[in-house]
Amino acid sequence: SNGDDLPTFAGHLYATADGLFPFAPNDWERTVITTETARPTFVAWWRNPSRPTPASLRVAYRNDSGTWTSVQPDFVIVSRKDDGTLGVSIVDPHGDYLADARPKLVALADYSEQYGDHFVRIESLSQTDNGLMVLDLQNPTVRSAIRAFTGTQVAALYESSAATPYS
Repeated sequence: SNGDDLPTFAGHLYATADGLFPFAPNDWERTVITTETARPTFVAWWRNPSRPTPASLRVAYRNDSGTWTSVQPDFVIVSRKDDGTLGVSIVDPHGDYLADARPKLVALADYSEQYGDHFVRIESLSQTDNGLMVLDLQNPTVRSAIRAFTGTQVAALYESSAATPYS
């Protein structure tokens, strides 16, 4: 807004000719970009649009009132698998303070159960006192913990034994 250039990051699918992409991430997003681009298997990243558009990866679910809506996970990460082919991961640093955090997490768990074999990883991240923690949504035990959770503050899930440090 003040005319300053945005910070730039390497590895984005829509990088400029110099290999950089202008993006102003929040702290969690910066951590994800830094962590993911440092992986030896990393190929590219994409910041999924936060609004439901035809260009966004959307996971449909019914909210608490029964109305259909969608969650748009924040990042799509492309990596090279052991067999040399490309694979895709969903990495979603998700605000545990949002009113719809629990239904969105359940939606991602359901999506992972149905389509998880098409992805390298499907992860939901949140900041805790122990740092950025991850829920591995491809893990059936983690999905069970998410579905069994009845509270409104999902921060407890990221502080539970279902979560592991994001690295």
